[in-house]
Amino acid sequence: MRTVEALYEDGLLKPQTPLPLRPGERVGVIVVRQPDPSRWNLDRLARVGREEDVALAEQGLAQWSEALDTEDRS
Repeated sequence: MRTVEALYEDGLLKPQTPLPLRPGERVGVIVVRQPDPSRWNLDRLARVGREEDVALAEQGLAQWSEALDTEDRS
């Protein structure tokens, strides 16, 4: 599992870097939009978050990532 940035053009996702895949190989994709400064006031959102919220979110992401890595090794 890896994170790859891609550009969406003409109905296709185009990775920004080459992928180590075989032609015709099927993969699962999770799409996460990048923050769009024209839609979100990121400075305001950063000021609103409380320290404990950030810590809890970071802890949850680390546990989720660890669980996925463990599953991959099984």
